[in-house]
Amino acid sequence: MRSNARLPAAALAALCLAGCATGDVESRTPAADSGARDVAAQRDVPPATDDTPVATDDAGALPPEDVAPPADAGPRCAADRDGTITRAEVNFLVGASVLYAVNEEGATVSPVDTAGTMVEGVRRWDYSAARSEDRRVLDEVMRPQGRWWSARYPDATYAAMLDRTNNILGVYRASATALELLGTVSVVENRTNLVMSPPVVVLRFPLRVGDTWSQSVTATGLYNLTPLTNVTAYTTRVDAAGEVWTPAGRFPALRVRTDLDQTIPLTIIRRTRRTYTFLSECWGVVARIASVDNESAEAFTRASEYRRLSL
Repeated sequence: MRSNARLPAAALAALCLAGCATGDVESRTPAADSGARDVAAQRDVPPATDDTPVATDDAGALPPEDVAPPADAGPRCAADRDGTITRAEVNFLVGASVLYAVNEEGATVSPVDTAGTMVEGVRRWDYSAARSEDRRVLDEVMRPQGRWWSARYPDATYAAMLDRTNNILGVYRASATALELLGTVSVVENRTNLVMSPPVVVLRFPLRVGDTWSQSVTATGLYNLTPLTNVTAYTTRVDAAGEVWTPAGRFPALRVRTDLDQTIPLTIIRRTRRTYTFLSECWGVVARIASVDNESAEAFTRASEYRRLSL
């Protein structure tokens, strides 16, 4: 039986797509005083196909500075670059979408640089170059209303795709103090519904280097029509700050490290995984790098997921 370990680990990707909503664009457009020249304005784009090339700049190049923000970009967010990301600097705009470059499902990307390089006193993670494994994916922040699972998650804020292969969504609740994963559900009615108890605390606001939290979460329900219970220990910490270079531009960011250790009761099945998620004020998730299963190295060089903001 396949465990559901990868879904909670993927939760951070879907957490902030458009101003930060595993989707895209409420405050993906920084205010004029937020250093907007360092990043490209996010725009809605048509869904990508498998043969759509990934747009990239030359390594180290900045995107154009004269790109106008979309008319429906929503309220502006003033990023103050103070090293702290507050709830006001992470927006979840339902209906928005964002474009990422990401590796094909099941393809391991190697090498990847999770350690970064110190440049003039600032740590830099350069993920701007195109990779042969890249495809472009448009992620959306979905409304929770009117879904087959809506009544089971009445306080959900939004849903977002976590597993495209199996068409499984994450169901999230955003409050003034946290972003939580309430459960995972299938697009097809009643095929998958795993309820998290307690909800997974994906983010806890405000975020600053040194913050850490841990929890044990039991997921219970159906996964692909099969009854499943798993128990996952999460340890999350904001462990670094620096600058992330992506195909869409460069971003000041905090790095959120999430370690999970998952077991299925009454079996010998155990899986561990480490994920580094890079969050930027007003832009949300600009990159995410997940290890292969049971990786022991902190600065790992092989990734099961290699996701960067794209154009």
